[in-house]
Amino acid sequence: MKNRLILFLASLLIATSSCYKEDPPFLSDENLFITDEGVKTAVNGIYSSVAGFTYYSSDLIQLTNFHSGMFQSSRNQDQNGIASLNPLPNLTFVENVWKSSYTSINRANSTIQGIKEFQAEPSETVLNELGQTHFLRALVYFNLVRLYGDIPLRLESVDSETLHAPRVATDSIYTVIIDDLKIAEANLYENGLQTIGRPAKEAANMLLAQVYMTLAGNEGSGSPYWEMAKEEALKVYGKYTLVSDFNSLWESGSRNNNSESIFEIQYNQANSGNVIRLHTPSNAFIGQSWGRIMLNPEVIDAHQTQYPNDPRFEATVMYNYMKYNADGSEAGEQKIYPLAARTSKARAFPFVAKHWITDPKTPTPYSDANFVVMRYGELLLMLAEITNEVDGPAAAEIYVNEVISRARNSAGGDGIAPENWAGLSQDEFRQRIMREYQYELLGEGGAWYRNRRRGLDYFKTEVIDVHNNRIAEDGFQDFDLLYENPEKAMLLPIPMAEINTNLEINADDQNPGY
Repeated sequence: MKNRLILFLASLLIATSSCYKEDPPFLSDENLFITDEGVKTAVNGIYSSVAGFTYYSSDLIQLTNFHSGMFQSSRNQDQNGIASLNPLPNLTFVENVWKSSYTSINRANSTIQGIKEFQAEPSETVLNELGQTHFLRALVYFNLVRLYGDIPLRLESVDSETLHAPRVATDSIYTVIIDDLKIAEANLYENGLQTIGRPAKEAANMLLAQVYMTLAGNEGSGSPYWEMAKEEALKVYGKYTLVSDFNSLWESGSRNNNSESIFEIQYNQANSGNVIRLHTPSNAFIGQSWGRIMLNPEVIDAHQTQYPNDPRFEATVMYNYMKYNADGSEAGEQKIYPLAARTSKARAFPFVAKHWITDPKTPTPYSDANFVVMRYGELLLMLAEITNEVDGPAAAEIYVNEVISRARNSAGGDGIAPENWAGLSQDEFRQRIMREYQYELLGEGGAWYRNRRRGLDYFKTEVIDVHNNRIAEDGFQDFDLLYENPEKAMLLPIPMAEINTNLEINADDQNPGY
């Protein structure tokens, strides 16, 4: 019998499809899969890759935000490329996210193979680790297929014979994702029994519901995927609770692994993610940071027009802050749109307040803030959207009203607005719920996917045209971007490194428009 453990260790040195090497390998214990602790070590290696700088810690967040159609970058090189929805195939973000995705997938494949080879009768602990592995592989493949379209499908560890792989149709990728999530559901612990910070069974259900919603697209209530999504989402309903105050989702001491958390990427002070330094400019505190990710004006306008007294706005948008010198002295107040006129780039684009360094005296941008991939507030909005398609708006109102009620009773609210939803038609509900995701979840990493989930017409009409019309009002100022070619922007380019090194992919396989 071929020793799959040797294959596992070797695969960590072998190139992925773009000839990337992990050197040195992240594991080298030849008894790795014999013990429960060894299996945990292997799975921790997958989490490490998913949480790494080139994925959830930084590059995936920048890639999906800048290319979403709702954000601007403080860096000119990003502004003129990816933030204008025109990234090059050799863009660092495009290539790094692809590469790190297949690194994570390869680690997951090797772990699945190792457990099958060395665990004839796996313990409950090992089965749970196996469930986590399938969950993570599904998450990464789901991100990949939405971002890049047809992609190579790898279900075994990469070796010299399987190094090159063609792009396969998205249907095949989704089949694997669905199978992975069903295996995850069967093996993960239920919520409350899992290790804090690890996904429970319900995380697999929520992700599977998102998969079915994506497959339903903009078909409306006629798609069978809406019923399938409803079945999965209802498995999560009631298993978590909204925190009482929206603001506490972003405050130190209450933001990590709270009652609303369904899956978070875990960080700590010693192994910090970069989400806070991506959103906080250096002059907002005495330390050094980047402040790269900023909000487009039409995003601000939509929220204030729909909900002028929504306390979530203050918790979401940073448009007024004190600037500081390196010695800690105050350098003056910085006012940004909508408080200030859009007369310069520094005043035209506010920041996401959810991810902000609130202590101006801290010398470091690093923190213990986790990155929340899925939370219960989103699940409720998903159920509202799904139920509207399956049963109509009257049955769907209960779910969105839970979110609305929490919003108006949060700190800064008046207990009156926003008002509960009532009396909408199915079409009106369908349009409103897509905006409600924006008001509740802005800056939390899902805008790219939601903006495209209902197809090209929705993306063009509700994102591209809204943005371009808003910019036209300001006279196409030098710091604003006019979005062109929405069909091209539905996908990212296949990385140039992949085309150059994968013998099963060539320039003719590139996505349209690139």
